[in-house]
Amino acid sequence: MSQRKNIPADIQKQVLLKSRRRCCLCFWLDGVDEVVKGQIAHLDQDSSNNKVENLAFLCFDHHDEYDGRPNVSKGFQRQEVAQWRDELYKEMEYRFRSVRSRKVQLTVYRFDAVDPGVTFRLDLRLKNVGEATIKNATLSIRLPENVTAESPPKPPVRHSMPHPLGGEYEIPMPSVDLPEMFGFDESTENFFEPSGRVGIYSMHPMNRGLLPDHSLEISGLGFRNEDYPDGAELTLEFRVDADEMDPQMGKLQLIVPTELEWLLQDPERYGLSKDITLEELEQQVNTADDS
Repeated sequence: MSQRKNIPADIQKQVLLKSRRRCCLCFWLDGVDEVVKGQIAHLDQDSSNNKVENLAFLCFDHHDEYDGRPNVSKGFQRQEVAQWRDELYKEMEYRFRSVRSRKVQLTVYRFDAVDPGVTFRLDLRLKNVGEATIKNATLSIRLPENVTAESPPKPPVRHSMPHPLGGEYEIPMPSVDLPEMFGFDESTENFFEPSGRVGIYSMHPMNRGLLPDHSLEISGLGFRNEDYPDGAELTLEFRVDADEMDPQMGKLQLIVPTELEWLLQDPERYGLSKDITLEELEQQVNTADDS
């Protein structure tokens, strides 16, 4: 009779990591894809043989059944369990490699003043910071109170026209703003809370792949300055889903710009250099006030 030896810690670690604590028999025969309580079994039933290829993680029930298997064809055979174990290792390795190589990063790079002092929206950047192409990505954002999935409309543009009797008069003209065909849509989901309001953006059907180190720029969500005034703190909870990638969730902690910081969001819109700093802008304002 062989002398029982404890399985070395490094060997145990290999078996547990390779199996992700899944019982190969539960996984393949019963469809149980979750962590279970169990033990490391010796396939040749020699407790002194602690080679990795002789070991498999089994749930308590399957371990007892395997060790007490009868010498008939219906009992689990060594080659059978070894085959299920090897297939489980391949599946877990594939999953780990796929999840690890697919990763995204969400940032807000600009607060866009749609109607300055009245409404604004956000310009977001979804970047692939992993090693594999992200396919069919969907971005979901929990909508805070008083925030809409749709961007706020731009105010009408006023044009001055000469008046027949002299002088000028203004004609309000609707602002020509192309609809955001691929912006956010509001939905009710359980992602963040039961039946919560969520803004959802899905990649365009003609371009469903995001290459590594590439980004998507997304504009949307509607905010009112009276609800989110200058300097207010804003938290956005988000979730990103994509093919062959576990859902990635996170939070963006933002602060609404204040006064001159709004101009720096899009300086060229206000006739300023695109590289102007806050200090340079403050200096220009102070110079204008002194003159």
